[in-house]
Amino acid sequence: MTRASLLRLEAAVFVAGAVLMSLEMAGSRVLVPVYGGSIFVWGALVTTFLAALAIGYAAGGRLADRRPGSRLLADLLFSTALSLAVLVPASGPVLQAVSRSPLPERFQVLLASALLFGLPCVLLGAVTPLAAKLAVSSLDSVGSTTGRLAAVSAAGSILGTYATAFHLLPAFGTSAVIRGLAAGLLVAGLLVPGAFTFRRAMLYALAGFLTFGSLAALRAGRPLGDSLTKIVLDKETAYHRIQVLEQDGKRAMLFDRLAQGFLPIGRSGRRPPNYTDGLAFALGASERTPAEVVIIGLGAGMLPQLLEPTGIRTTTIELDAEVVEVAREYFGYRADGTSRILIGDGRRVIEREIGRTDAILLDAFFSEGVPFHLTTREFFELCRSRLSPDGVFVANFVGGLTGARNALFWAAVKTLQEVFPGVVVLQDELVDQHPVFFGNAIVIATNAPGLRKEDLRSRAFPLARTASRPEMMLWAARFFPGPYPVAGVPVLTDDYSPTDALQHLVAE
Repeated sequence: MTRASLLRLEAAVFVAGAVLMSLEMAGSRVLVPVYGGSIFVWGALVTTFLAALAIGYAAGGRLADRRPGSRLLADLLFSTALSLAVLVPASGPVLQAVSRSPLPERFQVLLASALLFGLPCVLLGAVTPLAAKLAVSSLDSVGSTTGRLAAVSAAGSILGTYATAFHLLPAFGTSAVIRGLAAGLLVAGLLVPGAFTFRRAMLYALAGFLTFGSLAALRAGRPLGDSLTKIVLDKETAYHRIQVLEQDGKRAMLFDRLAQGFLPIGRSGRRPPNYTDGLAFALGASERTPAEVVIIGLGAGMLPQLLEPTGIRTTTIELDAEVVEVAREYFGYRADGTSRILIGDGRRVIEREIGRTDAILLDAFFSEGVPFHLTTREFFELCRSRLSPDGVFVANFVGGLTGARNALFWAAVKTLQEVFPGVVVLQDELVDQHPVFFGNAIVIATNAPGLRKEDLRSRAFPLARTASRPEMMLWAARFFPGPYPVAGVPVLTDDYSPTDALQHLVAE
């Protein structure tokens, strides 16, 4: 094989390696909207990719011995491109079918991952053994040639991982990226040295039609939602798939499949009672009205807007800068006057940029994947160190995201009890003696034990009046005095915080 032919072969292997890891990164965005951002999604993807690669390596090696030739390698790359072109339209029906199966959810995601990504990964795994067979010119060069091709493939994988995670997904979205990967494999097939036969040309034309035709259809747009829902915005960022939907007189922001806030667009323009009233009501746990508070998680900007009339200075920490722009453009959020915004991870920003504050309000549990580092004892200790002596820490949980018997929620409560002398819960289903709750729960932690409902109500009332939000006072009826079922759950630490297991593996 000439030097020019070897370089073309190495380029094809490089592209295949890049596509492999780029597909794994994009694959997470295919699964997360249905199964959440838990560790089980990544476990399913890694398991699928490694198992498929093992099969591909073995099959590729056997094919290389039995049918060596450039045409087979080119056909393999074209076939992989076809499988990726089909993957995008097939993903929705496959995920719907698997989600209706009787399997536990953690095994559903493994099955879905295998069905969607198993075949292209097997095919990509066979590329390097076939290429090595073509490149080896003598037994004396087997080791160096095989090692060089493996290194080229790994270099492509590094580039594919970086480019997809940091640039492609935020800029173009999942569907466009996967279709672009298919297009890249078509180019890789053309790079394989060998005669450009009529059969190969027809295969390339078919794959190109499916791939570039689907790209054109994507640019033309596709309907989302049902006829009663208006899709105002649908974009992917480095952290979320953000949607802005309008239906029934409300404009709502969604991350993946969980609502993050809303804005009435009817005649009244007034938000009905919602969980942000509970977060504001919880500020009554302090003996004096807070002068400034830190909010972790912006969403649609509802909480800073609620507190704006009170004169309380708010510092909101938001991980995703794109969320801030969406909140500004579609939900009326403004960071000026008494409100400011900081971009970054909530824990890191508190540690590095927050000195003393009167309250910390945690509202960052944005999807089924709870950020574990915001539930640990070390994080709660950091928050306590930043609070004034009569300061208050408040967290919002959604019961439906905290697992069987709300195990994750009670583990967080137990961990807070390890750090703060006083911990109380506001939750109406618990007040009504339901053993498991599904709605919002507000947890209040203070440096003083024995917080009473009467004290909380009397201190919150002036704040509700100033904010013109009488709906805040409805949360007084949700004061749940206990007992709290924390005996069977762990204290969460940076070293041991099994948030995903508490959500998905605790027995019913």
